[in-house]
Amino acid sequence: MKPLKSSYLILLLLSLTLINCTNSEEKKENNPRYPVLMNMVHHNPGEPRFNTKYTEPAYIKKLGYNGQVPKFEIQCAVTYDDYEANLVPDNTPEKLWIERKAHDVRIMLENAKRTGMPIYPFTDVLVVPKSVMEKYGDEMKEDGRLSIHKPRTQEILKAQIAEIFKKFPELGGLTIRFGETYLHDTPFHTGNRPVYGAEDHKEILNLLREEVCVKRNKKLFYRTWDWGKIKKKFHLRPDVYLEITNAVEPHPNLYFSIKHVNGDFLRDLPFNKTIGIGKHQQIVEVSINQAGMYGRNAHPYYIGKGVTEGWPEMKEKKGLRDLYENQQVKGIWTWTWGDGWYGPYFGNEFWMDLNEYIIREFAKNPLKTEEELFNEYAQEVLKMSSENIKKLRELCLLSVNAVFKGQATSMQYMQPWWIRDHFFSAQDMSIYVKKGIANKVLKEKKENLKQWYKMEDIANSISLPNKEDEQFIKVSTTYGRIKYELIELIFRTQIMFAQLEKGKPFNKEEAKLILDTYDQKWNEWRALKKNNSCCPTLYVDYEATHCQGNKPFITSIKKLEQLLVKNN
Repeated sequence: MKPLKSSYLILLLLSLTLINCTNSEEKKENNPRYPVLMNMVHHNPGEPRFNTKYTEPAYIKKLGYNGQVPKFEIQCAVTYDDYEANLVPDNTPEKLWIERKAHDVRIMLENAKRTGMPIYPFTDVLVVPKSVMEKYGDEMKEDGRLSIHKPRTQEILKAQIAEIFKKFPELGGLTIRFGETYLHDTPFHTGNRPVYGAEDHKEILNLLREEVCVKRNKKLFYRTWDWGKIKKKFHLRPDVYLEITNAVEPHPNLYFSIKHVNGDFLRDLPFNKTIGIGKHQQIVEVSINQAGMYGRNAHPYYIGKGVTEGWPEMKEKKGLRDLYENQQVKGIWTWTWGDGWYGPYFGNEFWMDLNEYIIREFAKNPLKTEEELFNEYAQEVLKMSSENIKKLRELCLLSVNAVFKGQATSMQYMQPWWIRDHFFSAQDMSIYVKKGIANKVLKEKKENLKQWYKMEDIANSISLPNKEDEQFIKVSTTYGRIKYELIELIFRTQIMFAQLEKGKPFNKEEAKLILDTYDQKWNEWRALKKNNSCCPTLYVDYEATHCQGNKPFITSIKKLEQLLVKNN
């Protein structure tokens, strides 16, 4: 055999090197440990849809996602004509709306198809046209509520699934939500959850598995989020999770989707106890907005370290990093935007992008440390210098406790929903007085403001190549500082009222100081908004929606004013 020519040998070696590089890149983009990586924008119910790059299939595919979960109410795009002719009557506003919705979905699916992005629509079960419910509602209900055990309910659900995949065969599958059913954007539809207990879940899961996974070879992502007044919650209790899922045969297209928290996306809660157990494939849900509880990325609040490695206040520190050996965990599903009802609203996605990057890149590179991922983003995406990367990291790490301790405390649990979205509500803080820790809590809030002053100094010293982002870092950090100065005043006010109830004398000087400072801080906040076009919308104290029935905080201010007048 003749010896190979040196030039041919060099060419062969170069080819092998290129192949290895290509394979390495493919492995980097499609990590076999977490093969599923999905993204969703959850538009606020009843509000205009978010205009964001994260709704664009081409954009999120470029980021490395291989699944999109759009919230376009696909369950409302079916007429049920194949099930029963004219069930939804022709020549009615109801049917016209449904047909228009189908075309709306078609346009969005074509957009996804052009980029090769698999789509798994967020699907509320069970929502049907009002005319369907009017005709068959009694046959679908038991004790006045929808029941999956009723034959008519099963027929309607099967008909819905059949028409969805007939109209939109390119769908990769469905993502099922049963716990929260919102009809704000569907004027001609009605419905609610048809499942409540373990037996209901077993019934609907086996039906969906057969209709979606087996018959049509499509993926089914079944969310375990069991919202509402359910005692034995699917998403919280390992025994309930195992009882339900053990009654369903595994299928390569079937996944259970579970929030990373043992509850909602809140601090001061354990890691979800149902993740990593059972015989079924799982994916983990991570909201970049964390239930809309911590500013919704309108100001610094870094979740990358807490979600991947565990939060500082956790008794048992656990995060996504601890799931590596749990082979049934197949991926991560991030939520960008949404996860709430209202604002704050903003036009610069800087903090959203940073938090999203850490969670996404962790899923793609789970053996990298959080700090490595952070530095990569700051260096490769933001193009920051080493000095400024250190500053940004310090700012982000300070925000972890500056936000949490600014509005809550680990000394005593208090319902956290008093400050959801952009609302300041009048939360009852009498528990701190009863426990004798009121002064400690107030001191904690005062001390915590020092972290915000430090963060503001750091933000004002940071330099970025992108000057719009640089300005937003400065403005949004000042925004956060003023927000938490106002919250400190809310704590002082509500604790004062609780102390008055216990017989403590009214402190006129403290009341006047609170009122004057509250007014000054609002004036400063409004000036920040007026003078900076990038400033997010401000919180409101005159409304309190979805805040556990609390009154708006302005009612406390008025009460304090009245007490001051009365005691003068």
